[in-house]
Amino acid sequence: MRLLLFVSLWLLLGFLSGTPTAQTVTNQITEAVLAAPESLRDGARVIVRDDEGQPTILRAGTNSLVCEPDGPQPGFGVECYHRSFQAVMDWTYRRLAEGARTYREAYADGGPEADINAGAMQYALIGQTKEDAVQTMSIKLPYATADSTGLPIEERNNGPWLMWGGTAAAHIMFSTKPPGVPDEYPGR
Repeated sequence: MRLLLFVSLWLLLGFLSGTPTAQTVTNQITEAVLAAPESLRDGARVIVRDDEGQPTILRAGTNSLVCEPDGPQPGFGVECYHRSFQAVMDWTYRRLAEGARTYREAYADGGPEADINAGAMQYALIGQTKEDAVQTMSIKLPYATADSTGLPIEERNNGPWLMWGGTAAAHIMFSTKPPGVPDEYPGR
């Protein structure tokens, strides 16, 4: 599934996205932007990934968001993230295609060399089905730690917390992880 990292991170956590299904390009674009704020959907770039994790652009886009439709894995997950985060997503998908099966394995030797805008947003819609998918959002804060931010690293739904602290994918969450996102990640 796609996600988060943060929730890509359902994605990053061991689910490889495959080649596009029989879904039309128009349907893939419509599905991919579901996680984005409505005002940003029409201008978002939309990509799909092959079995090697390589992106293919379905729509070029005119704003700073990159969106990805649901993949063939069980469950449902779509996400949109700031374009500065795509290098992390691309790197992570390559690592997963090379055999890493968890986020921890993918980042065992460190992370990608990427210039991520601190404060960049990521939006995801994740669930067992499209109908029960939960909307989440996070703010990217690359390499942030509990010590550098004063944020707790314990998951909570009554205030912000830091997920994947100390990595290129560190981000501030505002809710608990959606169902299916593993507990095992660096910095917890």
